[in-house]
Amino acid sequence: MLVDLDEMVSNCPDPRSREYIREAVQCYKTGAYRSSVVACWIAMIFDLVDKIREIGAQGDLAAQETIAKFDRAREVHDVRTSLDFEKELLTLARDKFEFISHIEYIDLSRLAEDRNRCAHPSQVSDSEVFQASPELARLHIINVAKYVLSKPAAQGKAALKRLLEDLDSRFFPAKQADVNVFLSAGPLAKPREALLKNYLTVLIKDLIKGPLVKYERKQRAINALFVLRDMHPEPWHRLIPSILKTIISSLKNDLQLTEAVLFIASEQGYELWQYIENAERLRLSSFVENFPVDALDELEQLFSDPMCPLQEAATSRILNASEAELLNNTFWLDPPTVLIDRLLAIYGSKTNFADANKFAKSIRFYLLCSVDPDRHLNALINAADNIQVRDSIQFPILMNDFIKKFDIGRKDVDAAFEAAGLPKLEW
Repeated sequence: MLVDLDEMVSNCPDPRSREYIREAVQCYKTGAYRSSVVACWIAMIFDLVDKIREIGAQGDLAAQETIAKFDRAREVHDVRTSLDFEKELLTLARDKFEFISHIEYIDLSRLAEDRNRCAHPSQVSDSEVFQASPELARLHIINVAKYVLSKPAAQGKAALKRLLEDLDSRFFPAKQADVNVFLSAGPLAKPREALLKNYLTVLIKDLIKGPLVKYERKQRAINALFVLRDMHPEPWHRLIPSILKTIISSLKNDLQLTEAVLFIASEQGYELWQYIENAERLRLSSFVENFPVDALDELEQLFSDPMCPLQEAATSRILNASEAELLNNTFWLDPPTVLIDRLLAIYGSKTNFADANKFAKSIRFYLLCSVDPDRHLNALINAADNIQVRDSIQFPILMNDFIKKFDIGRKDVDAAFEAAGLPKLEW
């Protein structure tokens, strides 16, 4: 499918550059192909100079020095310096300002060669003058519009620096719809892939690898990450797997791995699970199965949503945890069902009245937070199969608190004890 040249012209934001490239298109349409190539070159040169001038006005010292050199040569009519500047401009755009990539530089360098052949006397043979083909002219129009004229001024390190400064600023929007408007007005509206990849990498590092990153910055990073998915779906879906692989494979300590796990467990985070390769999934799951003792209660976040992909690993960790790991130096604000299951299993294994009494007091809060009281009533009755538990002072107290909290009748409890082959509880 051929690209519509007039549409490409309309996508060039700078009025002066747009006028020059429109002239190139008009020459192409009338068959003046050599003139079209020359007009392409002029449009590109003016656009690159304007871009350097723009970022210089924003405070870029290298741009200020470059444009000052150009302006001095123009003011004193220094033709040689002006010509040297023109020859160096593509290299400056590639290396110093990162307006273009190395691949784009190759294509635009061909334009420089063809412009010279079109603008200066150039004979193919003694009797034949160089003639630009329509295909050649069209190719250069497309390359100049696509690589240079349609792009904002900052695309390299300067653009990334500006975007990261915006993430920390007070004026970064809080709502995703506003973030879309905000990012669409800057370098990410039509980014080069390198800029998009670098920015996405920083966002994901903030979310996965940055335990010291402020809450506000993380929320902005989440919004920006998924807004960019909607703005640039094709490169986003293609780049995210390799970015995740690089970052997750680089996680070295428990703090970083914990941060990664907790983000993946969040509603926004597990949307990225489908992009994580099997080796990195295994790495995260294995870490959860051996989760650090001093942060064990943080696993409750993995049970807040049944869609969490690490829930099975978290269940395994809790079911294999000891009493000390579950209760010492931890406090579960929203205890998951599997935690209460494990605590009641430990309760039923107590070997003396003193331990049973002490343990009953320790688990009272968690038991009364149950979201599955029928399940845990049966687990309490199973624990009562142990006489050290059933005849302890705290067991009937714990049972009474439990049935009051969940409005369970004593007759129903007595019937359940009888069905389990246990004597009725002495209330």
